[in-house]
Amino acid sequence: MNTSVKKLTSAFAAGALLFSQSAFLSNVTIEANAASLCTANVNKTYQKIDGFGGINHVEWYGDLTDSDRAIAFGNGNDQLGCTILRVYVNPDKNQWYKVLPTAQYAAKRGITIFASPWEPPASLAENGSAYGGKLHLPKRNYGAYAQHLNDFGKYMKQNGVDLYAVSVQNEPDYAKEWTAWTPDETTDFIANYGNQITSTKLMSPESFQYGAYNNGKDYYSKILNNSKAYANCDIFGTHFYGTPRSKMDFPALENCGKQLWMTEVYVPDSNVDSNKWPDNLKQAVSIHDSMVVGGMQAYVVWPLRRNYSILREDTHKMSKRGYAFAQYSKFVRPGDVRIDITEQPASNVFVSAYKNNKNQVTIVAINNSNSGYSQQFSLNGKTIIDVDRWRTSSSESLAKTDNLTIENGTTFWAQLPAQSVSTFVCTLSGGSTGGNGGTGSSGSSGSSELDSDGYYFHDTFEDEITWQAHGSTELQKSGRTPYKGSEAVVVTNRTSAWMGAERTLPSGVQNGKAYSFSVNVTELDGDDTETFYLKLNYTDSSGTAHYSTIAEGVCPKGKYLQLSNTNYTIPSDAVNPVIYVETKDTTSNFYIDEAICAPAGKSLPGAGIPEIPQTNTNTNTNTNTQTPTNDTYPKSIQVNYSTQYHQIQFTWSAVQNAQNYGIAVYLAGKWRIQTQTISGSTTTYVTPKNLTPGMSYKVAIAAKVNGSWDVANAIKNAVIVTVV
Repeated sequence: MNTSVKKLTSAFAAGALLFSQSAFLSNVTIEANAASLCTANVNKTYQKIDGFGGINHVEWYGDLTDSDRAIAFGNGNDQLGCTILRVYVNPDKNQWYKVLPTAQYAAKRGITIFASPWEPPASLAENGSAYGGKLHLPKRNYGAYAQHLNDFGKYMKQNGVDLYAVSVQNEPDYAKEWTAWTPDETTDFIANYGNQITSTKLMSPESFQYGAYNNGKDYYSKILNNSKAYANCDIFGTHFYGTPRSKMDFPALENCGKQLWMTEVYVPDSNVDSNKWPDNLKQAVSIHDSMVVGGMQAYVVWPLRRNYSILREDTHKMSKRGYAFAQYSKFVRPGDVRIDITEQPASNVFVSAYKNNKNQVTIVAINNSNSGYSQQFSLNGKTIIDVDRWRTSSSESLAKTDNLTIENGTTFWAQLPAQSVSTFVCTLSGGSTGGNGGTGSSGSSGSSELDSDGYYFHDTFEDEITWQAHGSTELQKSGRTPYKGSEAVVVTNRTSAWMGAERTLPSGVQNGKAYSFSVNVTELDGDDTETFYLKLNYTDSSGTAHYSTIAEGVCPKGKYLQLSNTNYTIPSDAVNPVIYVETKDTTSNFYIDEAICAPAGKSLPGAGIPEIPQTNTNTNTNTNTQTPTNDTYPKSIQVNYSTQYHQIQFTWSAVQNAQNYGIAVYLAGKWRIQTQTISGSTTTYVTPKNLTPGMSYKVAIAAKVNGSWDVANAIKNAVIVTVV
């Protein structure tokens, strides 16, 4: 994408108005013109949402500052709540380090990160003028190009970033300044070389426009009609430049069973200042159309920071375009599912709705007309217990109104000012309020009353799942190994140790007060033992995320462990606090059951602390007295640092009869082998140059003796190093 050549709409004079987060209703003109009832049907579902975000193109615009990152990826006041980051694959691998600072920041916060290449390495490319582009990749170099993309995924993993996907090419159909491919060529590459990209998922080419003219949709149709290409393509990505609403629908792609993302656009135009209103209301309309008409599961802007984008370059604050974007990104979160709703209850009004697993429905309503009016909403007979609204208009920027009036427990009325976008978070009976990306001081759930046992909540999972995914996990009921009753919840699809299960807190649980927490956990399929944590995730008043440990313990395989703390205090400045369960090391499935919150000091029933087998070597205790009879792993590991080259040298004592030595690094919740071919006569290893200063790594060195690797002792003897 090059902003100098993509002026798709007429330019407007740049505005310079900055708006505060709040505004009085007296500043908004409302006309009492009621429209037809707008009804949501929670039982009629469409696509699962993967998130919202933008690209950080360091080479073109410089890196984000620490403040920019907090605004982009935080979800507190005046923050965007982005959950996706797109990065650039530099054709020169020696420049890959440039993406790391922001990518590592995002990765630590569970953000989904994917990458897009503009050009192959110079040695692989040829002149592309015959194909309408600056460059072209000849078929003879497809294998080397696949290796290039795979190496980028490996590089990111080695540096603490578990890349979600890499695309084949950025805009092969608009390539005057980069690399042109035909639809047949990209399909050929994916079919015959896509399986060589194993370090991350493979995304299709990202076409410049999605079928408005020329062959934009051919890139996707040809993949769908080629069984090998379809099998190797994990995600379809496209750009929406020059793509009107009437051209966004593509049923064959929407229903093919693969993820479908809108991965780049800026709306309304790069010549429109991002604070000009109502011009930037078009940002909300574009998101609406992409979700409702295009069936997109992700929406990614170009770029994250620019004076025509969602984060301004001059002030380093959210723009009006950013507030319009945030009406979706802060509230429609990964894992939410779009549901049916009356899309156009009035002329030039557009409504979409989404549900989460907290029994909440989020409704986003855009009034793109010049007249305000009052709209009635219904959830098709479902009982509504709370409705909170956030709104952006000419005089408001995510202005919040709590507790809208509910009529007969099933409907509510709301004013939709002219040229505004409103987000309504509706909590249904049995649901949890305040936990869907809002800015309340304490995530709340259901009633503030204690139950008959004196608990704020008691989750047995016999009837419903009251917890949700923490990260990109999946939760479902399982009768395989309940602690009590007939059901527990199994947490699957974990790709990092921090990914697990979370729960919002009830309204009765207040900041600054102490409570008793308990949850029972176990695992059946991983290591002999695993360390579990019960933690509190919250954002403080400055927007900084915190992960506070409530309880921890070591659990042997097949036995339940009770994570319990009878006197834990919720921080007084906690915003949107949730409790969650994670593990220390592994990514295997685990189970939770019988989760309870009660007043402080109350002892809660549970499995307690199980006995750890004395022969186990992964208990994190001092009970194991076994020592090797012979050295089968390197000892006396010495570390030397090079500040000039930002690399590290390891030396170790020789192991008798060693055939080879191997190096493994603990990254993203897993031990990852760097090499296992070091000669048995060599007792030193030097890392590549230009590691990222300040990054810390846990490194294990193992020896192969008599055909076997003593991995357990190598890990036990691992060292932690920090690049200088």
